[in-house]
Amino acid sequence: MRRFIASDFRRGTAAVEFALIAPLMMIFTFGLVEIGRLSLVKQTAMHASREGARIAARPNSDSDQVIERVTEELSVLQIDDAIIETVPESLEDADPGTPIAVRVRIDIDSVSWVPGYFHFGQSEIFAESSMRRESTN
Repeated sequence: MRRFIASDFRRGTAAVEFALIAPLMMIFTFGLVEIGRLSLVKQTAMHASREGARIAARPNSDSDQVIERVTEELSVLQIDDAIIETVPESLEDADPGTPIAVRVRIDIDSVSWVPGYFHFGQSEIFAESSMRRESTN
């Protein structure tokens, strides 16, 4: 017959403590990874809107060139379904000195690694940059 010593009880206690704490630690870890991913997407959306605004400020640019540039920047993270808007919609009619805004909207569930699991209080990532239209003179 085997006798139990104190180390056997400690080993069992450690296993029970690990079983209780491990799921909580995994949720925290996945949460940190998810928040880091969303921060990266937000930063990329800001950069893409800034690049789009730089194109939009040129005197001979059009909305298609802006959308192409923003899409190119977002493709770095393989973001394909962003909504890209320019204000005003038609850049060809914008006079020099007119403020032009480029807006990028990305659905959080489309870029999340665990869609629908975490609820952040928002359903989309939004970035906007604006610059004044340059003149040809």
